[in-house]
Amino acid sequence: MAGGVLAGCGSEPAPAPAPSLPSPSSVALGREAVAADYSWFAQVGDLRKGFCFVWVGNVRPAQVLERMGAKELERIGWQQMVGAGDGQRGAIEKYYFGVSRLDDSWSLVVEDNGTLGLADELLRPLSVGTTVVCLYRGADGRGRFLVLEDEAVQLALDPMEAGRRTGAKASELGTQIAAAGLGGSADPTAAGFALAERLTGVRLSLEMLQERTYLFSEVPTGQRKSQ
Repeated sequence: MAGGVLAGCGSEPAPAPAPSLPSPSSVALGREAVAADYSWFAQVGDLRKGFCFVWVGNVRPAQVLERMGAKELERIGWQQMVGAGDGQRGAIEKYYFGVSRLDDSWSLVVEDNGTLGLADELLRPLSVGTTVVCLYRGADGRGRFLVLEDEAVQLALDPMEAGRRTGAKASELGTQIAAAGLGGSADPTAAGFALAERLTGVRLSLEMLQERTYLFSEVPTGQRKSQ
């Protein structure tokens, strides 16, 4: 696995434009992930103040940065990325995040305690010609689960209020939302990860995240830093 990690982050010729992925309602539905599969996330203390995970289909890490207009700063490990500080505070000038390759189909963007999950101006370009799945939780406990296909919103909801959802496939995905554990008694964050797995076919584990190398990068937010 380690060899594939480094290969995914290194310099390489740009592949052909990413084709559109199957509809989120039909992607990897054989993977019957449930919230209990992600109970381990509650033990990741470094992300308790907030996080954002973004799955990007058929776009390699270097291309993710290009689409976001981001600048790579260095290549780091998991603990360096999530354990270096307390994340963003107040008005901020830049988003900081890491990007790595999960498998042949998906790249992953990880942000520690920021607001990337609300930045549609960055998320929409990532979804051109492909699918993006975003799971965000803010420091205030509120969150967002977002599915974009070619810039169009297929699903948008707060995991804490899964019954209130919008998007072109909000009704179509209702069965998968409920089966993952959203809207029930399960932990909303764990259920959000389970739904992401159902839509991407990629099961995350702490070991997988720790084994990867991340392109630690920055991109301007358009805000002025508070004085």
